[in-house]
Amino acid sequence: MMDILIMLMHICAVMVCVLWIAYYFKVSVVETMPVFVCGLVLILYMLAVLRRLSWIDIIAAAVIVLFLFRIMIGTKQEKSKLAKACLENMTQPSTIAAVFTMAAIITLTSGKTVSWWDDINFWASDVKSLYFLDGFAGRYANVSPEFGDYPPGAQLIKWWFLHMSPHVFREGLAFAGYHTMNMVFLFPLFKKLKGRNVPVMFLTASALWMLPSIVEVYGYSGFCADLTMACIYGGYLLAVTELGECSGEHCDRRTRIFRYGRCALYLSVLVLIKSIGFVWALFGIIFMMLYLRGSNEVKERAAVTAAPVLTGGSWLLFCLVMRRVTKTTATAVKYMTTDEYGISGYTREFAQAFARAFVSLPLHKDKTLAIDLTPLSFYLCICLIVIIFYKTRIMPREKGKTVLCFTIISGALFYMVIFVAHITIFATETQYLEASGMISSIERYGAPFTVGTLILLAGIWLKGADGLFAYAAVQESQRISGLRRRISGFVSRYGMYLCLILFVALTAGYQVGYDGLVGYRSDTQAKLEERAGMLGSDERMFLEAIQVLGTDSSTRVCYIRRGDAPRWVNNSYAAYEASPVSVVFKSVNLNDAPTDFMIQEIRSSHAVYLYAEETDQDAGAVFDRMTDDDTFTCGVLYHIEDDGANMKLTKMSQ
Repeated sequence: MMDILIMLMHICAVMVCVLWIAYYFKVSVVETMPVFVCGLVLILYMLAVLRRLSWIDIIAAAVIVLFLFRIMIGTKQEKSKLAKACLENMTQPSTIAAVFTMAAIITLTSGKTVSWWDDINFWASDVKSLYFLDGFAGRYANVSPEFGDYPPGAQLIKWWFLHMSPHVFREGLAFAGYHTMNMVFLFPLFKKLKGRNVPVMFLTASALWMLPSIVEVYGYSGFCADLTMACIYGGYLLAVTELGECSGEHCDRRTRIFRYGRCALYLSVLVLIKSIGFVWALFGIIFMMLYLRGSNEVKERAAVTAAPVLTGGSWLLFCLVMRRVTKTTATAVKYMTTDEYGISGYTREFAQAFARAFVSLPLHKDKTLAIDLTPLSFYLCICLIVIIFYKTRIMPREKGKTVLCFTIISGALFYMVIFVAHITIFATETQYLEASGMISSIERYGAPFTVGTLILLAGIWLKGADGLFAYAAVQESQRISGLRRRISGFVSRYGMYLCLILFVALTAGYQVGYDGLVGYRSDTQAKLEERAGMLGSDERMFLEAIQVLGTDSSTRVCYIRRGDAPRWVNNSYAAYEASPVSVVFKSVNLNDAPTDFMIQEIRSSHAVYLYAEETDQDAGAVFDRMTDDDTFTCGVLYHIEDDGANMKLTKMSQ
């Protein structure tokens, strides 16, 4: 019962915030939804630093109370005005379509289970840690130590959905949160919906769900942060085009605050989604400067530029204090500051694979019955679409040229960045030597460019084509009557959406979109069994031993594994099951390991506990003199006491 009350309270708080923002700034609900999500991420971010995420319940209750108080003290005229505005906003076709889409996505995706490798390695284990610790882990205690500085933006929304089940960790709720966050940034595309035609609403919602599948697949089966970045980046680009309509006397103060504030929030959250987000934020800022050149609103643009610097900088500072770092960041720094690494010896092979994938393989990987866009054909297609847009006056000619130049240059630059990354940082990832592997990398890491550009062009089309269809229908209605006039009226209302639906239908990856929403259920049990099979007897003994630490312990365990075979896959699955306890794995042949060497290895792990799995190697010779009774036992958890000179191991009671 308490869980239901918490959920209802948060739903009411969301409605209050979204409707109040829409009322105050005189904008549609679908425009306020992504703004609310960005604000929620930043609030949760601050609470997570304090390890008080659950305080969001207090904030939600306070929002509702303040809203009710504001209504009570308002005049009768103010109450009537507010009620009328809220009713109008809630009954707008765009709001109805967005709420329906969100409810459907939450319902249909909440049965998913974690199976993607990157989720096991970090995204799922990290959000599981957030759930149990009520915030970020302490110093040297973050799970997935090799991915410590991965930003937490999308993780926090997943936590918020998981929080709706505060007593049971339900992976499916994290997926519901992930997909909802992504879709919310596409909701402004509903803005131009007119009337309440259910089939058109349904088809439009389906088209928005399928839109990323034209060029991206990983976001439909796992927590792919690149897709989240793409949705925010695309939403930001579209928001910038509206800034061009908001200058001088053409835009009142509240509208200006909302539009510039929205852009600042988008970029603030973008850099908190993934480390590479700062690159897309930089592209976004450059786009804003180019698109608004000649504008005298310098202070507003400066505020937008400063926003991601503050949030991104705060996260880097937090990582520095908490000693959170990722192996990719460390490798990149070494590339830039030392000569320890060079260009890959497989540069030619990487280049050939990149060229074949770029020219001949579809971005959504699987062949469909309609049009499969390769990276090259997509690149040429969007350039052609932009040219058509400004040639047909769907967008102003000068603005169209700006969008075209920016699209060409930003796309070329980022594809170049992807290639350079493969011959440097990812030089050992030999799966990319084949075009079939390389296309996966191109579509995944290029998603902010591809999906983001699709969102931008879709928004421009829906806005500009609305007037064209309406004008054509008026001209036609003067010459016809009866059924033809009704058809003409239908086209004038929904023509631009029908064109968007048709474009998506011809180019989408149907199977991946279907599997992400419904089809995944057919192999959920098989995935759970496969996951369970990744845990052998050694891993299960370890997980049983650390149960004494509980699920609210922000701590780290050094797990000594036999050095007889590489087991990095099993390590990742064991680490996920162990979360929120952080685990550092050390594969060691104890027969050849001096005690002093092992002490240094343990210290370098910054662990508070030690566990060594069962082995026929001579563990006693290494650890006996460090224990209370001079007898070390494998398969038992020990507490580490280290004063810098001597290390003592104390057996934990079960």
